[in-house]
Amino acid sequence: MPTKKGTPTLLTLKRRLRSNQTLAEQRLWAKLRTHHIHGLKFRRQHEIGSYIVDFFCPERSLVIEVDGDVHATETQQTKDLKREDYLKSLGLQVVRYTNNDVIKNLDGVLEDLSQRVLQNSTSPSPSLQMRGRFDNDATPKPSPTAASVTPALLTKEGKTRKLQKANSIDAEQYHNNVTPNPLPRKFYERPTLKIAKDLLGKVLITQTSSVILQSKIVDVEAYVGPKDQACHASKGRTKRTAIMFGPAGFTYVYLIYGMYHCLNFVTEREDYPAAILIRGLEILRKDHPAVSPIRIDGPGRICRYLGVDRTYNGLDATLGMTLWIEDHGLAISRKQIQSLPRIGVDYAGEWAQKLWRFSLPAVSSPKNRRSKPK
Repeated sequence: MPTKKGTPTLLTLKRRLRSNQTLAEQRLWAKLRTHHIHGLKFRRQHEIGSYIVDFFCPERSLVIEVDGDVHATETQQTKDLKREDYLKSLGLQVVRYTNNDVIKNLDGVLEDLSQRVLQNSTSPSPSLQMRGRFDNDATPKPSPTAASVTPALLTKEGKTRKLQKANSIDAEQYHNNVTPNPLPRKFYERPTLKIAKDLLGKVLITQTSSVILQSKIVDVEAYVGPKDQACHASKGRTKRTAIMFGPAGFTYVYLIYGMYHCLNFVTEREDYPAAILIRGLEILRKDHPAVSPIRIDGPGRICRYLGVDRTYNGLDATLGMTLWIEDHGLAISRKQIQSLPRIGVDYAGEWAQKLWRFSLPAVSSPKNRRSKPK
């Protein structure tokens, strides 16, 4: 496959296409350029032979085309087929989405891409599920004040990236010195309430293509079985909750309020839906300092910091790839664990009163501590 910059004619065309991206292309590129799909790098308006494709991932030999109404004509479909045959002859996968798919169901598109990357699917016809604000199986929305308390540290993407950079480890260096040791599936196959307490103090690790982020789990919520009215699976198996009925140790990521993602880990035996929501983290540096850790509270803020979105749904956390949990032997006293009601589940009746949120108290900064008189 040619890797040179290409002919002057195509270079001019590429620049024009990049300057005049459709709204759908702009929205998809905003996600692809920040490595949302398992940390993979994508190129936009990339030249392959005599063609310019919308998006291209060299690491997975994957071509993404975003089609407007013009592609519905018979003439254009014939041209598209010829173009697709050429790309496939080079060993490339080709997947097509419509403008409507991207604009109205971006989370579904990203999830579909994620699954194709993991499964090496060669089908050009995506099978999308509606996600986010278009998901009919959405969770009840809280009062407007719930989203207004985001701390200044994490309100802007730029500040989030600075925080990530300040506390990340080079992925290549990490893997040269450390072998991932994820918690085994047996850990997740136990009773959910026991697992929830055991997760406190464990280390959540996420990896992009270039960096590793490590965080200590300090706050979780348990959702246990179909009778638990606060559990998504209380309404039965749906496309959205199917992952909860599968094997333990997989991730369950969903969108709330149309903008915040929530990270969960599936627990217990198959066909018994249960999961644990990660609600609070303390950021760990290379040496796991115990003094003045930075704490992130709230599942939406956590996912923003970690870069987790719907593309992380259905990952096997026992493989030690992309996202997993390890036991680093960080000391936790059972006396420290607070048992509290879960947040935002008032609709669940008596189940809302269950003390199934388990949390470690925040460590106060030395600056805020009063020194004792001598």
